Amino acid sequence: MKFNSLLTVCLFTFAFCSSVFAEGFMQVANVSKINGTAYFNKEKIAVGAEVTEGMDINIPKKGDYVEVKFQNGHLVRLTGAKVKVETLNPKNTIFNLLKGKIFSAIKPLTKDETFQVKTKRVSFGVRGTKFMVEESKKNSYLCVCEGIVAAKSSAGEVDVNKDEDLTIHSLKEAPKASLATKNMMSMTNQVFMDMGFTK
Repeated sequence: MKFNSLLTVCLFTFAFCSSVFAEGFMQVANVSKINGTAYFNKEKIAVGAEVTEGMDINIPKKGDYVEVKFQNGHLVRLTGAKVKVETLNPKNTIFNLLKGKIFSAIKPLTKDETFQVKTKRVSFGVRGTKFMVEESKKNSYLCVCEGIVAAKSSAGEVDVNKDEDLTIHSLKEAPKASLATKNMMSMTNQVFMDMGFTK
């Protein structure tokens, strides 16, 4: 009787610890492709490297890029970018884009999941979509190829739909969506096709 009780306790403890380990330490995202040179916290990175919360990603050259593949199917390309990974766990992701571009192909999210790209002027939240964000000294820019992106700043909030874009120059400027140019849509869609997605 004592042996059975002890065995039950051991099995329960093992199952609990395994669950905690899987939830707390499972890899969320890894580098799947590199073009050029990139750094994690000033150390040069290679394909397969794990992306973790709190990490600084730096891709110094404008045309170089890193693709990050998430375990849940999201795929993100960082081009000539400097990014702070603010939050990264199986349910929530926040990238702080300091400069450069992020091309994000996000699978449909559940109600308790979030994916955000922040800049110094505005934050972009999605439910499942393809979009590009570019951050420069002059402005923050969003182009949506699929789905809807919610753009929120201290001056207001707006939904940006497929084939629309948005440019914000200052913190005081309210976000406003407009129809994107054919050239911009073509360029952005071309990158997603290069990432392996069709229109």
